[in-house]
Amino acid sequence: MACAVTAFALLLSAGCSSGGAGEGTSPGDSSPGAIPSAPVAGPADPGVGTPEPTPGTEPAAPDTTEPGTPPLPPAEQDSGTPEPTPEPPPDTGPAAPDPTEPGTPPAPAEQADVLPTPKRTRTARSLDELRTMIASAIPGDRIELADGTYTNTPPIKVSVQGTEQAPIVITAQTVGRATIGGSSSFLVQGASHVILRGFKLTHGVAEGGVALRIVGSTHVRFTRNELALKDTTSISTWLRLEGAGSGYNRIDHNHFHDKTSSNVFLAVYGDAPDGSLGMSQHDRIDHNYFHKLTLDEEGGECLRIGDSKRGPISAHTLVEANLFEECNGDPEVISNKSSENVFRGNTLRNNKGSLVLRHGNKTVVDGNFILNNAGGMRIYGHDHLITNNYIEGSTGTGAQGTLLLSSGCTEEDTGLGTDCSVAARVTVAFNTLVGNNPTHLVIGSSDSRRPIPARDLRVENNLIVGEQGTLVDFERAPDGFTAAGNILWGAASPGDMPSNGYVRVDPRLVRAGDGLMRPSAGSPVAGAARPSPSGLQLTTDMDAQVRTGALDVGADQAASGPALRRPLTPADVGPHAP
Repeated sequence: MACAVTAFALLLSAGCSSGGAGEGTSPGDSSPGAIPSAPVAGPADPGVGTPEPTPGTEPAAPDTTEPGTPPLPPAEQDSGTPEPTPEPPPDTGPAAPDPTEPGTPPAPAEQADVLPTPKRTRTARSLDELRTMIASAIPGDRIELADGTYTNTPPIKVSVQGTEQAPIVITAQTVGRATIGGSSSFLVQGASHVILRGFKLTHGVAEGGVALRIVGSTHVRFTRNELALKDTTSISTWLRLEGAGSGYNRIDHNHFHDKTSSNVFLAVYGDAPDGSLGMSQHDRIDHNYFHKLTLDEEGGECLRIGDSKRGPISAHTLVEANLFEECNGDPEVISNKSSENVFRGNTLRNNKGSLVLRHGNKTVVDGNFILNNAGGMRIYGHDHLITNNYIEGSTGTGAQGTLLLSSGCTEEDTGLGTDCSVAARVTVAFNTLVGNNPTHLVIGSSDSRRPIPARDLRVENNLIVGEQGTLVDFERAPDGFTAAGNILWGAASPGDMPSNGYVRVDPRLVRAGDGLMRPSAGSPVAGAARPSPSGLQLTTDMDAQVRTGALDVGADQAASGPALRRPLTPADVGPHAP
């Protein structure tokens, strides 16, 4: 396992370090542009039998002649003059946080992005002017669309190239005050070092189509936009990264909300530079707010990284500091379907679904907060690291269990969406599971379609506290299971955890001011971690605080400094977050 840990250290230190064009240090970013040190029988599995849409077969852009997109009235065809934008009501600040959620200081309505000083600034007062200015843009241009409401039909093509030092910025004059309706907005194709910023998108999307595509582009930053699309379809994708040579793009501080159709808010695909099957490389997805996907049936994930046939392909995508709330479109709120990605510091709250490693290998899931969800995490595939996560209030069973390391129907990914690779050589370490009911840590599946046992699992220094059910449940006994240093507590049975892999002692948890259950002074978790049989060396905890000296069991290491990472609220993410 030492080799696997070394590989993960390389992934964490360099794999996703590049952000989008012109990226600076945003006030809300704890680690912009680089990854700080990190760890060197219920319902049937929802993924079975559901075909995935094939990238490239969907319409390139919505068209008013396509089914499901009614023709625009004549009065709306003119895109030349914006409608006046009414003055917004006085800013009363963000809504007060729920007393049960961690408190956060109020954030100002908008803080300026750290963007390069433009060489010239040009203001478009119609979409026709915007198209002309984009087509003739040079590195260092800042192109502003005047505040107002616009109606658009053909996509606004963005195929220009800035430079790292002089990106091309295409922005609303004021974040959130330039609204684009109609049937489409932008098509980014073959672009590089471009920033697309501050728009409110309310246009439609074609049946089976993609509302906004970033194709074969690099170092594109899509930031501080609101996607509130007019979704009259039964299936559609709102934003997709794709195309040969795609990579080093950043999707950040956006608000995706109120999707009623099947398929995803955001998908990442891509192909190799030669056009063969591949994945977009080294993209960063951070500080976005994914809110209210209300399909309430299988087929509508919020975020998908890859697809089944891309499972073995490494993408090196960083998904960090995003908030997912009321995402009820699929049992997989986040669906990982590629390899060597990092999911870190995200908050999933009040969703009917889980963070799922459905396909792919060698992925890191570190320091996420999963609160009051129907599910927690479901893991397939090989050589993953699951560390520093905090899961409380999970109510799911079966495939929606709190933390499920699944048996499988295949040893390796086969490229078929109906298949699932067995969980193998997965390390689960320094996590806190508390107050979940009725499941906790589940190994294997009793589902007859998952007959191959999980194998060579390592469960180390986790804190599992529960009052009902079984704390460690071998639904299908694994082939190889190593446990060390775990602490179990509560009225729930220890279940199948080997007796030499845990101690049963009251961790003396208290509800802290941030809403989480944390060890109190004198807790027996302090310094109780056992040396890792796998050689894993952990350098931070769930708060992104440094672990030094004797390590504590669970996700929280006692430290005197302020937490650098915490459960997110809407004030922390989206277009108007710091």
